[in-house]
Amino acid sequence: MKSIILLCSMLLCISFVAASYPSYPVSIQHKLIGTWQDGSRGGQTFSQYDIVLSNHGNKNIKQIVIGTDATCRLRDNNSIWNVKVVDGPSFIDFLILPSYQDINAGASYTFGYIIHGSSPANLFVKNVIYA
Repeated sequence: MKSIILLCSMLLCISFVAASYPSYPVSIQHKLIGTWQDGSRGGQTFSQYDIVLSNHGNKNIKQIVIGTDATCRLRDNNSIWNVKVVDGPSFIDFLILPSYQDINAGASYTFGYIIHGSSPANLFVKNVIYA
């Protein structure tokens, strides 16, 4: 009886986790463009990345919400392009496509940023709205 209750509890936990993080047919690829030390900024290390969002689905994407965390430490407010930034209280909360941009089925879209350090920011798909 205890093992059945334990098994049911585990299955319930798994179902909550699966429901919280839906899976979308979208991939996020980081491409390092370059890393350097900036003498005019006290020798700080910066890296430039291109981010490729690929739509592997059979529907066009009208909007996508890309989540991030405190690892997304941009060099300054001009160090991100081809994407709209939505700020949280202490860091970038999420990124969305510009209003004029879609990602067609089977196509990709690229944006870029310059970040402190040499590691890419943690990025993940939070939501997708299809056309």
